[in-house]
Amino acid sequence: MRKVRTYRMTVASTWYDKISRGVKEYELHFTIARPGKIRNVRRKLAERGVPYFQRLVYRRIKKWIPKRKIRVSFEREEPAKKSESKIRIEGRSMLYRGKRWRAYPLGRWELSYSKRRRRKRGRRKCSKSR
Repeated sequence: MRKVRTYRMTVASTWYDKISRGVKEYELHFTIARPGKIRNVRRKLAERGVPYFQRLVYRRIKKWIPKRKIRVSFEREEPAKKSESKIRIEGRSMLYRGKRWRAYPLGRWELSYSKRRRRKRGRRKCSKSR
């Protein structure tokens, strides 16, 4: 039987915001329990998490963050009882002004671990004989 582990990943980016006159940081925390090799699950989780983070920040504040400016980090894996198909996501926006950070919750979401397959559009073959 394959070991099931809980994976925790944080995707974040920091920049200076001229409008709020402070350093802004967006971070998303991803959690899922999956079986398989640690390296493969981490890679798949990062492949799903980074584009999701980019789209979320763009939708919220109309700022596109390139992949080189995004920080991805993982916590140590822990044993889990059963596998999950959905990734739980918790978001947070932070603002640093003066001497301290202020955190603002962005909400909670769920994302499928595997991408949905899209059906190809086009003609379907007709079985009628002429």
